Amino acid sequence: MSQINAVEAPIINSPYDEPAYHWHIEAAKQPEKRLGRRLASYFFRVPERAARGRKVKGQQSLLDDASKGEEYLLDLANLLRQRLKDWRTREYAGATKVTRELLELWRSPDRAQRLFFAQLEAVETVLFLVEGPDDLKQGVNVPSDEPGEDAKAEGYKAFVRYALKMATGSGKTTVMGMLAAWSILNKVAQPQAAAYSDTVLIVCPNVTIRDRLRELDPNLDELSLYRTRQLVPLHRMPDLRRGEVFITNWHNLERRELSDVNGTTARVVKRGVPVEKVRVVKLGGRDELTEADIRQQALTGAFDILRDVRDAKGNLTGFEVKEVRYYESDAAFLRRVLGNRKGRSSAILVMNDEAHHAYRRGKLDAEDVYAVDEETAEVDAREATVWVEGLDRINKALGGRSNGIRLCVDLSATPFFIQGSGNEVGKPFPWVVSDFSLLEAIEAGLVKIPQLPTQDIGGTETPAYFNVWRWVQQIAEKDGVSGMLTPDVLMRYATQPVAQLADEWRKTAAEWLAQFQAGHRKSNVPPVFIIVCRDTALAKELFDWLATGKSDYGSAPEQFRNGPGREWTVRVDSKVAEDIAEGGGKNDEARRLRFVLETIGKTAWPGGKVPEEYAALVDRHNHKALEDDDNGLATIDASVPPGRDVRCIISVAMLSEGWDATTVTHVVGLRPFGSQLLCEQVVGRALRRTSYAVDEVTGFFREETAKVFGVPFELIPFKVEGGGHQPPTPPANQIYAVPAKAQFEISFPVVEGYTDPGITRLAVDWAKVPTLVLDPMEVPDTVLMKGLTTQDGALAAYGPGAAAVVTLEAWRKRVRVQQVAFTLAKVVAQQWQQEQGDTIPTHRLFPQLLTYAQRFLASKLDCKGNRAAQDVALNPYFQRAVGILFDALQAVDESGQNQERPIITPGPAGERSTRHVEFFTGRQPWPVQKCHLNAMVADTKTWEQSAATALDAHEAVLRWVKNDHLGFVVPYRKDGLRRRYLPDFIVELANGERLMVEIKGQTGDAEVKAAAAHRWCNAVNNDGRFGRWSYHLVKQPPDLMRLLDQRVSKT
Repeated sequence: MSQINAVEAPIINSPYDEPAYHWHIEAAKQPEKRLGRRLASYFFRVPERAARGRKVKGQQSLLDDASKGEEYLLDLANLLRQRLKDWRTREYAGATKVTRELLELWRSPDRAQRLFFAQLEAVETVLFLVEGPDDLKQGVNVPSDEPGEDAKAEGYKAFVRYALKMATGSGKTTVMGMLAAWSILNKVAQPQAAAYSDTVLIVCPNVTIRDRLRELDPNLDELSLYRTRQLVPLHRMPDLRRGEVFITNWHNLERRELSDVNGTTARVVKRGVPVEKVRVVKLGGRDELTEADIRQQALTGAFDILRDVRDAKGNLTGFEVKEVRYYESDAAFLRRVLGNRKGRSSAILVMNDEAHHAYRRGKLDAEDVYAVDEETAEVDAREATVWVEGLDRINKALGGRSNGIRLCVDLSATPFFIQGSGNEVGKPFPWVVSDFSLLEAIEAGLVKIPQLPTQDIGGTETPAYFNVWRWVQQIAEKDGVSGMLTPDVLMRYATQPVAQLADEWRKTAAEWLAQFQAGHRKSNVPPVFIIVCRDTALAKELFDWLATGKSDYGSAPEQFRNGPGREWTVRVDSKVAEDIAEGGGKNDEARRLRFVLETIGKTAWPGGKVPEEYAALVDRHNHKALEDDDNGLATIDASVPPGRDVRCIISVAMLSEGWDATTVTHVVGLRPFGSQLLCEQVVGRALRRTSYAVDEVTGFFREETAKVFGVPFELIPFKVEGGGHQPPTPPANQIYAVPAKAQFEISFPVVEGYTDPGITRLAVDWAKVPTLVLDPMEVPDTVLMKGLTTQDGALAAYGPGAAAVVTLEAWRKRVRVQQVAFTLAKVVAQQWQQEQGDTIPTHRLFPQLLTYAQRFLASKLDCKGNRAAQDVALNPYFQRAVGILFDALQAVDESGQNQERPIITPGPAGERSTRHVEFFTGRQPWPVQKCHLNAMVADTKTWEQSAATALDAHEAVLRWVKNDHLGFVVPYRKDGLRRRYLPDFIVELANGERLMVEIKGQTGDAEVKAAAAHRWCNAVNNDGRFGRWSYHLVKQPPDLMRLLDQRVSKT
């Protein structure tokens, strides 16, 4: 059989760092954990019974079980990985000031929510290709996507395409936001720079994704992804809003026919651009056309019949016809898609989401067949044609290579050519420049781990349910069944694996219910079971069996049975899926199914408002249900999302890409899977995580699993299932605000910085200024160098050859402390003016800072060993000194009073509250009483637990909360860089005072953080809108009770 790659612990890497290990997978051997990152590659084989497209030399037999494909390296992606490392080593040489600022923000370790390495690598690859130095880009040749000869004859030109291969769940939406911000902000900063654009067009496959991508609109301001994910600094947001981000689904790129003008058809009026087309009109089809119908249309001038189309037996199946239609001009098309652009750029940045749909179709051979996906092949072909031709039209209308599409970035987990494309099926797009594969996503814990069968009682080498379709084929052949498997034959055998996995679903549902009842899960939504079918006929039989209890195929699992007012199972056919993707629907049922799929696992409507379209659907349904008591219909509550209680989805298509349900736990594939591309696309629907809790022991994400039958993944490591008893995965506990405890809600301001309009001079409270320690044990200042090594290559401090001792003594003799003070004061002054402007003129500001710098060097240094004050001129000490001195500065008025105020974003974004807290954790929760949340998650063994007990017990405490996922931060500087400090607790006393409490022993930067916290409190107190605040560092848990007693005694 194919290699079954079962490993005990698939997650071996941090999602935030470059993969340090990988599972090496080799045929007939156990997976081996190896040091280093695996090379970017793909496995190619021709899908079973699929359209082959362009034939390549050496293609194997389509049904050869022994042929599992060969591994091919993605040479371009691997080359760029190394060049990207070199670019980082050179500190992003060639990058613009804006780009460097963005990279610093994105890579900051103090982010409230760190970006995944997969996201950073994908974005940095594009940035490198645009801004990297020429010497690093030598030998980097990205193949272009050339239009066909017919397209070139019409004036269409190639444009640059870079494909980013990113596994499901690795965060493609955030990557699009990062690239949009990078392009717009650079164009605003450098209007003449041809490499950037302030107009961005994002094209996606369906309206579900389109609506979700609205958060990429810069005009949403604090509600946009740029702020919720900290992608753009606050001061850059006005510049970002000077650009535009257009978001559309590919259907909108179709050139519109001018079919009606003042009630008269365009064929009569002949308005617009005439286009002659040759197409095949089939008999039957959706409109049930007869031969007489088609010939009658020809007589009315609708088209000219060129020839008959017949099948292999000579039966008439349709007619090839020629017709002239009239379409909108390119200029009109451009206005409709991009509107009245306000951007100054004559070129645009395009991003294709789920870009495996956006390919140029090659020429199909006559022997190409569509046996596997005959229901969706026509849809796929139309989508690819409309998508790419639409981009070509935009590029041409804007002016071509110099003023058209400046850059097109493709994002997809599977940027491969599909069957029927006329290209080599299963081959990646040649312009793939970055690859973070599903294997790497599994090893980094970014996705659920697929659990597949590895053994069964039959004792066969390949477990039966590893590939259900092939297993049914084999059994059917033994039973004398030949030819295409009909639905009744499939149902004869396939109900067993469905029922067996459904029982596993029942266990999972019971576990979720127990977690909900224990208060560890916020809502009681069920897990979701998905069955992916070959065609509509099979899907209908399965639905009748599961949802209606049709007993032709035995007893169906009752947990999926529908009833009056209870929809636990839904069916999504290929035509319905297509209508949903376009956002339409030919009838109320299709429109209703769209809302069902969009609300799977959701307990409330987004924003708390019922969509008007759904409310109208419910009104019509309820009216019908009430007017006839015998129709068996139950009334529907529109306030309840229709997908909330759905347990099972039966689908022909693979559900919409971008479908973001996280509650899928079980998948059954009842269709052929000839390629790993199909396997990844199907199981991708189940791989989105429900929780991003980090295991405190390993530092990795907790394992989450999805049980899979019938989707034969190969060459990936997956969790062992069925081979033996596996230890249970600890449940993820949910922490959330409890509405019944609203009296304990705590709100607080979001402070971005500080300002003081009444500033006249600066003061420093030297008692609060931390000491800078210069320690040679941390940064060596004496180094022994030799040119010889031992025989084994190790460096040695003995043996022949001269040795050199390198120290800083000579350098120190050349550097005066006054020089260091002058430079320190100069840099602090520059940073002050960057943030505060000219509130204090330079001629008054610098002398004050020079005095403070001299005093700092004289009294706030702890020089160990041979270290001296001159060493502050060297990093890391210089940046640390800048940060300490800057944070110590207090703006005061003429009387010496500090009137500093906080900079707080206007509106709701400027204030946060405990009511918005909701997250999962793998740690054991700690019970709480005077807290708005259901529980606390401790980061210590005993200290924070002791503090929680004290806060609940002390009579002076009105309410409190641990600062976990609150968004409560104190800005400060460390090593000259902006940082964010998260104090441990917020405590509100009965007298109205609010305490910011830190519980920890003495640490290296505790003084720096304390100074920043005191500044925060002073500024907020001066503001006066958020109560009285004070900061307290508690070094031992028992000291907290003493602190609370002291605060009470002062009132």
